[in-house]
Amino acid sequence: MKTNIPTENWIPCPAPAVSDTLRWREPLWAAPNKPRGKPDKIGEQMVTAKLLVMGEPAELQVIDVQRLSLMDGIKDAPSKIKKDDMIRRKVSSIKSGDCQKLSQEA
Repeated sequence: MKTNIPTENWIPCPAPAVSDTLRWREPLWAAPNKPRGKPDKIGEQMVTAKLLVMGEPAELQVIDVQRLSLMDGIKDAPSKIKKDDMIRRKVSSIKSGDCQKLSQEA
């Protein structure tokens, strides 16, 4: 049975622009368990968001968050961001996470 739902077409995005719908990978961090120091990476998540304000940092509105992986021995890790949250990220961080934008052609 065929459906009329358009498939999403993601293309690489070397230079994000305002109003682009972007997705990228970023680390999932454990809750702090030491007074100072670097937190432990426990997995990876894919964030999909709309770029609202370009700057340093950029401001985005979250559309979706998907957990991609967890390290061995970790049973559950709640995401710190959720749909409709306003987040700020450095543009360099977004680009380093295999940034893609939603193509307007479909």
